[in-house]
Amino acid sequence: MIDVITQLKTAEAAKLKALAQLPAELGYPTAQALAEAILRAAGSNGAASAPRAARGRPSKQATPRKAGKRASSGKGRRVPDSVRSEIAAALKAGETASKLPKKFGVSYNIIHEIKKKIGMVTPRS
Repeated sequence: MIDVITQLKTAEAAKLKALAQLPAELGYPTAQALAEAILRAAGSNGAASAPRAARGRPSKQATPRKAGKRASSGKGRRVPDSVRSEIAAALKAGETASKLPKKFGVSYNIIHEIKKKIGMVTPRS
């Protein structure tokens, strides 16, 4: 078992050494110069963005987790009142609530919310 661990450590060290020498082998003075060349090549080929390895990982401080993820009200995408009224009309016309989410492109929760507003759902006692 110790022999396998030693072999893995040796292989990892060799990989790191080869990666450190890669920019010089390819004719670039630094790893940063190689990364910039990759980004330029990706941009000129019409690619949307460079490969993940070339872009690097953003720092934790640069990407706040919760800031800016939602609208200022804290709720998700809004359903326009016109769509809500169409859904209400469809419910009153007798269409089943299970078919309406696909028809209108909303979640079942929105349909259920509209049913409660128009009085089609009675609260538990």
